[in-house]
Amino acid sequence: MSKTKILKAKNTQNLIVKSNDLVEAQYRLSMQEYRVILWLLTQIKSDDEEFKDHTISAQELSVLAELEVDRQYSALKKVTERLISRGLKIREPELGKYIQVSWLSSATYLEKEGLVTLRFDPALQPYLLKLRSCFTKIEISELFKMKSIYAMRVFELLMQYIHIGGRNTSVEELRNCLGIEENEYKLYANLKARVIEHATAEINSKTDYNIHYDEIKRSRKVASIDWKIQKKKSETPDTALLLKSTKEYRSGLVLIDALVEYGMSKPTAKRLLQNSTEEVVRNAMKSVDLQIARGNVKNAKAMLRVAIQEQWNPEKFKQTKKKAA
Repeated sequence: MSKTKILKAKNTQNLIVKSNDLVEAQYRLSMQEYRVILWLLTQIKSDDEEFKDHTISAQELSVLAELEVDRQYSALKKVTERLISRGLKIREPELGKYIQVSWLSSATYLEKEGLVTLRFDPALQPYLLKLRSCFTKIEISELFKMKSIYAMRVFELLMQYIHIGGRNTSVEELRNCLGIEENEYKLYANLKARVIEHATAEINSKTDYNIHYDEIKRSRKVASIDWKIQKKKSETPDTALLLKSTKEYRSGLVLIDALVEYGMSKPTAKRLLQNSTEEVVRNAMKSVDLQIARGNVKNAKAMLRVAIQEQWNPEKFKQTKKKAA
């Protein structure tokens, strides 16, 4: 049975949902390990309050993970064992929080029945269940098209900012998110050839999305990557759509810089922009600026957070001023 048929037969979810902190977590998995995790992610329901056991035939899971199948499912057992012992690192800079956690809490094999039951580690619940904000949706079918773990991780990082058409990642940030060790690809030229170019080519050739990137140099050295992403509309490139996407992306960068001027960190600014429209953010800043001009602001950063959350409109404050006059 093919991977596609197995996924359909198991009534898997078409979308997986991760918190942005988990998308940007630092970890390194093999392709086989990641495919096991992907299947388990598809079993999560939107109303789940806690993680549950999920069971699949060991043979079907081996096919999904593209593993050799033997009577003892030896290769699959090695994969799940590594997922229990191998950790990932999650940072929540706003809370000053740093978490080290395993992917799986358990993997139970019912050898006579040929079944395996998996469960996520409970510490991952805040990053996968009941998400109300700061999350990324990813089409599972797109991820299963790829053969490179780097391509899959780059795709996730870019899908986090699909609404503005791209994102900027420092070289160091990219290395961390992809779990690349310090002694690997020390030269940027090697990182570019083995990781960046390879991921770009695979995403463009195998998924319904197109990406490209520009290198941002500092003192003649590549310091960061400017990525752009858009969904393919047809065989012929849509120039108007590409221009619109690029314009929105640049507009998003301008807003991030503007939010930083109010005292916010760049990660915080990115999250605020990701979870609100540009119009809401711009209106909120205009509203706060009106309050600042009237001397009503002690903490601009805190007020701006409230303004974005409550979707303040500057017209309301202009009307208040007229009434007072």
